[in-house]
Amino acid sequence: MWDLETDMVLNEIKTRNARKVLLQAPEGLKRAVEKEIEFLKTKIDAELMIWGETCFGACDLCDEEVKILGIDLIIHYGHEELSYVHSEIPVVFVHAYFKENEYFLEDVENIVEKLENATVITTIQFKKALSKFNPVVILGCSAPVESAENILFVGTGRFHPLMMAYKLKKTVKIYNPITREISEISDEEIKKLIKLRIGRVSKLLLTPPKKIGVVLSTKKGQCRLKSFENVIELLKKNNIEYIPIILNNLSQSYLFYKVDAYVICACPRIVMDDYQNYESTLITPEELRMYLSNDFEYKFDEILENNFY
Repeated sequence: MWDLETDMVLNEIKTRNARKVLLQAPEGLKRAVEKEIEFLKTKIDAELMIWGETCFGACDLCDEEVKILGIDLIIHYGHEELSYVHSEIPVVFVHAYFKENEYFLEDVENIVEKLENATVITTIQFKKALSKFNPVVILGCSAPVESAENILFVGTGRFHPLMMAYKLKKTVKIYNPITREISEISDEEIKKLIKLRIGRVSKLLLTPPKKIGVVLSTKKGQCRLKSFENVIELLKKNNIEYIPIILNNLSQSYLFYKVDAYVICACPRIVMDDYQNYESTLITPEELRMYLSNDFEYKFDEILENNFY
């Protein structure tokens, strides 16, 4: 189902004379990479290991964690390199392209025909198979389209199409190539979600926060240091007490401080998609600005290169 580019990986390991190699993959590819390791071992005399922790994307390189092991090379599966993420260990990115089947293109064509002037959006795994549709590829947690008449997202999961729907405030049709399921995030659903987010911000107006936790992730592609510093400056200017909190993985169990809300300067998904897993009030940097300026024109928070130094 996925092209793991075995020959290219073997060539990279041999050319670089790598003796210790770590293979990193998201949850959906870990078992395939496990099998890949078994095959690679028959071809090369190198120590091969798999990263067992979570891998949320190219934002989540594990070079800092594994450099103590003397790793020579990281093979990272399923994502595209991000320009603002730099590794201390050499990294080879394997896109893990989807191997199209007999129904894939026909399914997509049928959907596109019913959508006038459709913009096809996808993740890196499906870029090659969708080449005839000239797809827009989502990298990291940014929504790379400013306007579109109709949108078709081809891929798995709801976060990326949800991100597009939030930003453009319109319906996004979804096609899952694995299950062949067709669904959508409707304009009505987005209005409800935005209303919910504005409701969270409105609560701060009713009960102004005395102290705010400002959360920064140490994950390389989520460490939005400029955003973090800008948030702190805003809080200082508005005489709001704050506590900076530095984390790698974020969960409710780490948010036990005596604060009225947390501003999350990490992956926007935490606030936009995972908020139901948190008892604490979570807001984005953009939502903090909404509160402080009393401006309720909703602006989507996305990771951009200018968030970093």
